[in-house]
Amino acid sequence: MELRAHAIKRAVFAGASAIVSFGIAGGLSSHLTAGDWVIATGVMSGDQRIETDIEWSSRLAERLSGAERGDIVSVADPVFHPIHKRRLHTKTGASAVDMESFQAAVLADELRVPFAAVRVIADPACRELPPAAQLGLRPDGAVAVGAVMQSLLRKPSQIPSLVRVTGDALIAFRELLRGRNKLGPHFASLLCPTVLESHLLNAAGPTLQRAEPLSA
Repeated sequence: MELRAHAIKRAVFAGASAIVSFGIAGGLSSHLTAGDWVIATGVMSGDQRIETDIEWSSRLAERLSGAERGDIVSVADPVFHPIHKRRLHTKTGASAVDMESFQAAVLADELRVPFAAVRVIADPACRELPPAAQLGLRPDGAVAVGAVMQSLLRKPSQIPSLVRVTGDALIAFRELLRGRNKLGPHFASLLCPTVLESHLLNAAGPTLQRAEPLSA
């Protein structure tokens, strides 16, 4: 997180005038399915909440028709089980959960630049990640293939569940790329360039893909 924060600050100091948290997330609202968009009205962590830029979020919603408007809650650890997702939804009222957006919002607030968060659901509220998927999530967002295979060898019965999770992820990634094209080079922001905190690898532990001024 410190390296990511440093990269974002460096980009803003170099001229980037807005920050967007863009990537995938876990669903908390029961009606959201894989591939659904959530445009944050605010981001939360614990008892803290930071509102997103209203005008920017509205422009995002115009380009992503049908997107859910709601809060995103950021947590320190991945949320694997439906029961934990339901508890988190009841406690916070948030539509989705990730591990990065709140930290990016804190930086935007500190640097006094607009902030928005837009995420695609990769694992719905009803979906439980099997042990193989949990073991396969590295801190840097990469997939630990060896750990996944060992888990499957020990417990082959989790293969159908892993197939469903993989299918959800593929749907989310396709929608993420489609929506990225619709948002344009500056993510529908009136301000440019934009710092993009993009998390494309997994729903539980995404990593910073780019934090730099974007050119048209």
